[in-house]
Amino acid sequence: MKTARLLLALCLAATATAHAQLNVDLEIKRRSFIAHEPIIATVTVSNLSGRDLTLADTPQMQWFGFQINGQGDRIVRPRNLNYGLDPLEIKSGGQMRRTVNLSELYEIGEFGIYRIRANIYSADQKKFYSSRSTAIEVTEGRLIWKQTVGVAGGGAERTYSLLAHQQGEYSMLYVRVEDRENGVVYCTHELGRLLEGQPPSQDFDLGNNLYVLQLTGQREYRLTKIGTNGEYLGQTKYAAPKSRPYLRKLADGNLQIVGGRREEPIAKNAADVPVKLSERPPGIPTN
Repeated sequence: MKTARLLLALCLAATATAHAQLNVDLEIKRRSFIAHEPIIATVTVSNLSGRDLTLADTPQMQWFGFQINGQGDRIVRPRNLNYGLDPLEIKSGGQMRRTVNLSELYEIGEFGIYRIRANIYSADQKKFYSSRSTAIEVTEGRLIWKQTVGVAGGGAERTYSLLAHQQGEYSMLYVRVEDRENGVVYCTHELGRLLEGQPPSQDFDLGNNLYVLQLTGQREYRLTKIGTNGEYLGQTKYAAPKSRPYLRKLADGNLQIVGGRREEPIAKNAADVPVKLSERPPGIPTN
């Protein structure tokens, strides 16, 4: 029944007229992603119907969703077929904008090309309206470093990996945290630009949280802390005018930077911030 409903939604979406009374736009700022990283999509809906409209789920249809096709035109299934969103009124001539992480909503895990459309269902008009198709590619990064450690207070293990991934003319550094035994990926965070010939350095504190120190510019460094469940625990900028700084472990298990001057915390890139929990469909994992 759930699969049939999904197929029906896709068929109805394909019949939306070119001159739509709802205009749907899908924006994904990048075209290349590393496996398991957030894929941030922004959907904008403009009401051109000449009257106020209320977008709401029906027993058969969800008003907000996506059509995602993988290799061989394979349909990519939602992680939760029954998620629902509150009804939303759009005034005549008004707009609605919603930003979501597609990696949390859909099973986009395999390498390859994906074609993505946003679908908006209008129960008033009994019609789907769709955006233009956008193509993205999911690949794997180049492994730089990997280490498996235990989790304090139990027998679980975490595998940390540092990976490089090319984005246009820049190479970017990523960290991944996973429980390989149980097949769980807790995070894949982008840490910033990776300069060729200048590998990052890394170490663990007493709780096996990972610290990564990387060169990002002329005499500029970033220190990032990642928790054992993939928590992003902050990033700080350091200046090193005389020599390359390094991490040193103290007798109590804490870490300190030697040779660098702390400057300021770095705000997490807005494109990497997950959608607020209040905006996520129920049943979607938060990690």
